[in-house]
Amino acid sequence: MTPPVLTTRRLTLRPVAADDAAAIKRGINNWDVVQWLTAPPFPYSLDDAHDFINQVIPTITSWAIDAGDGFIGTISLAPDLGYWLAADYHGQRIMSEAAEAVVTWHFAQSEETLVSSHYLANEASRRVLQKQGFVDTGFEEQLQTATQENVTVQRMELTHTTWAARHG
Repeated sequence: MTPPVLTTRRLTLRPVAADDAAAIKRGINNWDVVQWLTAPPFPYSLDDAHDFINQVIPTITSWAIDAGDGFIGTISLAPDLGYWLAADYHGQRIMSEAAEAVVTWHFAQSEETLVSSHYLANEASRRVLQKQGFVDTGFEEQLQTATQENVTVQRMELTHTTWAARHG
């Protein structure tokens, strides 16, 4: 599904485009980013970015994050809420702002519960989810492609009821 353009105070969330491939490669081909992701290989190539754009993006609802100077990451509903941000943009609350826009859009369309997860040591990702109202639901083992090792992730969910109570 092609998502609508969403705007926030600092961001434009827009559909991922073919010309984002080089920026996707630059952003994910960084251990500080990919260490927290399960799907991408490492090192990450331009061909991997093209495969992501051509094969994955058409099957999910996904946005490119633009903070005014071009592509800096993605956020998607696939069906889990998933996201990554280029390392130069970490620590600026950009992902919290993007997540709020996507969660708000989702619950304007649907009352379906959102699910997500984070690596146990990824406190920044956990904070993004907690700010939206996500709560812990259990643990799961997932294969991390970059290392070919299983990692434990904390599963979380956000119900429409919980979200609506917070946004009254």
